[in-house]
Amino acid sequence: MIINLPEQTVERLSQYRRILLNYQYLDHAYIFSHNLARVLKTKSGTVRRDLMLIGVSGDVHKGYDINLILRKISEAIDGDTPENICFIGIGNLGRSVANHFAAGNGNLRVVAAFLFDQHQSIFPDVPEYDLTMLSEVIKQQNILICALAVPRDYAREITLLLVNSGIMGILNFTATQLQVPKHVFVEDYDMVAKLEKVSYFMKMTKNHLQAYD
Repeated sequence: MIINLPEQTVERLSQYRRILLNYQYLDHAYIFSHNLARVLKTKSGTVRRDLMLIGVSGDVHKGYDINLILRKISEAIDGDTPENICFIGIGNLGRSVANHFAAGNGNLRVVAAFLFDQHQSIFPDVPEYDLTMLSEVIKQQNILICALAVPRDYAREITLLLVNSGIMGILNFTATQLQVPKHVFVEDYDMVAKLEKVSYFMKMTKNHLQAYD
């Protein structure tokens, strides 16, 4: 694991891996930085800098060895042992995420789900628990990471319970700014802002197309 990589680099490395997993078994598994950059809507220089930080260099004629990139990304961001994750209230939103990790991609494992509606099973291969068992299960399963998607009124109370149970990383899907100790890393995923961004650029494209009708 490489210490002190920039946050945005770590996020892009994860994105590179998800893309490149689809191409790792090609006969000539190489890719140029500008091809990878185009898929992620970033600059080829950004891709090259990210790969340089994890010790990957390319060939001017063939590009980058995809399997080497995948191995170096794993060494850089995964760590030596798998990390256990739990989902709280994330429902259908988390199904594809759980399936991704169940396929053995990366070094994260979804080992528990806590759902508000116990009559709607979302994760057939992941044990589901009542919220009253939250602290007990987190400690038993040695869970350090949580994806949190609960109503605003419950967010702060559940976050306090998570921290007291030993959680050290939270992916926050709620509309609440969570107050946590310094040792707990929180990544906010503002879905409203993402949707408004999509709407803005959709309108830009729509207006551009209409101008040429």
